[in-house]
Amino acid sequence: MNKLIRISVASALMVMSSGSIAIESSLGVKDLPKLAQESQHVAAAKRVSSQFLRAHYKQIDLDDALSLKIFERFIRSLDFNRNVFSAEDIKSFSNYKVKFDDAIERGNLSIAYEIYQLNMQRRTERYEFALSLLDEEFNFELVNDKFIYDREDAVWSKNTKELDELWRQRVKYDALNLKLAGKDWAKTQELLTKRYNRAIKRLTQTSSEDVFQTVMNSFARSVEAHTSYLSPRNAERFKMEMNLSFEGIGAVLLSEDDFTTIRSVVPGGPADLSNNI
Repeated sequence: MNKLIRISVASALMVMSSGSIAIESSLGVKDLPKLAQESQHVAAAKRVSSQFLRAHYKQIDLDDALSLKIFERFIRSLDFNRNVFSAEDIKSFSNYKVKFDDAIERGNLSIAYEIYQLNMQRRTERYEFALSLLDEEFNFELVNDKFIYDREDAVWSKNTKELDELWRQRVKYDALNLKLAGKDWAKTQELLTKRYNRAIKRLTQTSSEDVFQTVMNSFARSVEAHTSYLSPRNAERFKMEMNLSFEGIGAVLLSEDDFTTIRSVVPGGPADLSNNI
C-alpha cells in the first residue's frame, strides 16, 4: 500500500513538474536579462575613445554636437523602423542627448544600458501583443487596411494605442503572406506563434556585450560613416571573411521555423553555377 502511495505521489510531482515546464516555456518580459555594464567595458570605452581622439584621420571633438549624433544613431540601431519606441519613450530620453560624449569619455555607459533595457522590454511587449492577435482569424476583405513596411522616416507613434495599430497591421501582413503561400489559418497560427516566440527567445539571450557593441559602434559611425567598432567576437568574424577562410554559397538564406531555407540564388555565384538548385 505504501508503495502505491509513493508511486501516486511521484506521478503527481511529475505532472506538477510538467505543468511548470509548460508555463516556463512561454517566455516574456519577466524572462529578460537585467543588463549592466561590466567592469572591462569601462576601460574599453575609455581606451577606444582615446584612440579615436588621438589616431583617427579626422579631427574629433567629443562634445555635445557629437553626443547628439551618437544618441540618434544609437536609437536608430535599436528601432530602425520606429515601431517599438513611442514618442513618449523618446521624450523620456531627451536628457541623455548631450550626455553620450561624457559617458563614453568616462567609460560610464549606464544611460546606454538603460535605453537598451527599455528597448528589450518594449520589443518583447510588442511580440506578446502580436501573439495575442493570433487568437482570431483576420478578415482580409477589408480594403482600407494598409501596412507601411519602411518606416525609417516616419514619425514616432504617440502612445501604446498607436503602436498596437501598427503591429496589428504588421501581424495581418505576415498572416496574409502565409495565406498567399497556401497556408490555412491553423497553420498560419502555428507558424507565426513560433516566429514571434523565437524573437522573444532571442531577446532573452541578449548579453551585456551586445549593448557595448551597439553603443560603441554608434560612436564610431558618428565620427565617420565608414568607421566601425568591432567587438572581439565580431572582429574575429571580420578577419575570417577578409582572409577568405569562409566561403559563401552564393545564396540568400532565410531562417524560418527553426530551419534555414534558400530564399534566392545569387546569379553567377557558386550555387547558381553548380546547376544543382
